[in-house]
Amino acid sequence: MNPSATAPTGEFVFPAASANSAALNAWLTQQRNQGITPDKISSELVAAGWNADAAAKVALRSLRASDRHRLVYSATCWGAGIATLGAGTALHLALQEYSDPLDIAFFVTLMVVAAPISVTGMVWARRIEATEPHAIWSPSRRTLFATLALCTAVVGVIRLLAHTFNLVAASLGAYGYDFTPASLAQVMITLGLATPLFAWSLMEWRRSNVALRLVTKPVVKRDGTDDEK
Repeated sequence: MNPSATAPTGEFVFPAASANSAALNAWLTQQRNQGITPDKISSELVAAGWNADAAAKVALRSLRASDRHRLVYSATCWGAGIATLGAGTALHLALQEYSDPLDIAFFVTLMVVAAPISVTGMVWARRIEATEPHAIWSPSRRTLFATLALCTAVVGVIRLLAHTFNLVAASLGAYGYDFTPASLAQVMITLGLATPLFAWSLMEWRRSNVALRLVTKPVVKRDGTDDEK
């Protein structure tokens, strides 16, 4: 491809071979200063013949070097994770025959303190994203929501396996295991808390992933045809 070829927007688009060139860096800076977001930049590069993965990686270089929204996304994700962990653990302990009230009080306290922090962070983040299109592409946002989804999946699966095993063992009449409504409730608590948190964090991570945007949206090539990724 001719390095001086222009994209449909009239801006210069450079071949993948010049991914570290000064000209490309200048073009990326220009795009950022004009308010063009990484998803649009990557689509432009793909339409000009770039590999989708390379285009997504280069497009993220148009973001500021410093992430100004790390605090709000940290509060949102950590608050949601800790609040859910506190709520789930407190409920699991409350359903056990012998539980220390102080243990339950500790996890309820975690939930009561962390939940408002998460909600406040979420409301704040939505306001930022509504006025600043680049915020959704924050590296911290993408990493934190991915971490939250992973941790939720790991903790949820481990707890689900443990409580389901107890339920199945009790159903089969295994010695030392009693089938009670609480056994079924333990499984439902895990599913009821882990599933929506995982789904939400995964969805938010996908919103911040440039490469996935290219996969799920058709890219219009320079010849006017659609390339379904």
